[in-house]
Amino acid sequence: MPFGSRIQFYILRECLSGLALVLGILLIAILMIDVVEQLRTVGSDVSLSLFGALQLSLLKLPQIMEQTLPFALLVASMMAFTRLNRRSELSIIRASGISAWRFLTPVIVLGLIVGIATTTLLNPISARLTETFEVTRAQILNKGRMAMAVSDSGVWLRQGDDTSQIVIHAQHVDQGGVVLRNVKMIEEERLYSGSQPTSDFAFARRIDADRATLQDGFWQLENVIENIPNQPPERKANLAIPSPLDAVTLFDKFASPNTIGFWRLPRFIRQTQAAGLDASRYRMRWHALMATPALFVAMALIGAVVCLRLQRMGGTSQLLAIGALAAVGLYFFTQFSTSLGATGAAPPIVAAWSPPLFVLFCTLGYIAYREDG
Repeated sequence: MPFGSRIQFYILRECLSGLALVLGILLIAILMIDVVEQLRTVGSDVSLSLFGALQLSLLKLPQIMEQTLPFALLVASMMAFTRLNRRSELSIIRASGISAWRFLTPVIVLGLIVGIATTTLLNPISARLTETFEVTRAQILNKGRMAMAVSDSGVWLRQGDDTSQIVIHAQHVDQGGVVLRNVKMIEEERLYSGSQPTSDFAFARRIDADRATLQDGFWQLENVIENIPNQPPERKANLAIPSPLDAVTLFDKFASPNTIGFWRLPRFIRQTQAAGLDASRYRMRWHALMATPALFVAMALIGAVVCLRLQRMGGTSQLLAIGALAAVGLYFFTQFSTSLGATGAAPPIVAAWSPPLFVLFCTLGYIAYREDG
């Protein structure tokens, strides 16, 4: 194997060992903090054992890993090149005629591989377990979780309490979810054994309406056909159905982007748009996942570039501080840009790709200036 290739594999091995160490420390520390947080929040309302809190935190672990990987890559590349510098190996590599572009290639390749794996493999797992976490937490707290979903046939909702459940289907949504069109409602009532409620429900009635408007505390239905068992269908001009749903925040509770995996997002976006809902935050999430490899490469290069200065020339601490500040700045810039894209204030593709590409090109430009003149 050529000398240059051996050097690249050696640097890649150093980066991988640093990444495993940093990621392991971060995940263990965050997991311990999250267990305490679950005991504090969930445990304050219901009896929650340490094992139960650990189970909840483990369901969040892939999402935590997804969020911490960029910083783990940054610190890992800093550690790897600091070790190379401290052992004078970086000086030997430069003296052998290998350019910075070649010994930085392992960092770029590592960022790309980890970024692609995060988007295509880790994110779908994280999304599924995050959804399971939310359902499990709601069950532990005995809070009815409002079910909402979109499909090719329209929007599905579910509302209810201890005595009844109503499943709502609408072919189209207007005014951000306040108005539903071509509505069908299936109401079920809880069955009782003597005076004791059971876990079973029985069909109570079906309601078809041309339009349903969510008011404060009720659905206002128009052009209604009500079907009750053993009774003929009854037509009504208007009908009010009590509802605990809030018109202002109804679809803010609609499927969190974090609970929808990368491979499911394109179809989900199409279904959401076809149903008449705003899909900006889902488009933003999809573009952000697509831009993840660029973000990871930028983070890894920042960590490597600030450690290229030879230690005998001094100023290493200042460069490390600058690198850390640049990474934190990139993170907050990305979060701010994501907020703009999710609210529709900026095109999602621009909001997702601008921060990582800007920092990546600045870093590559700095390397070209320092190494090639």
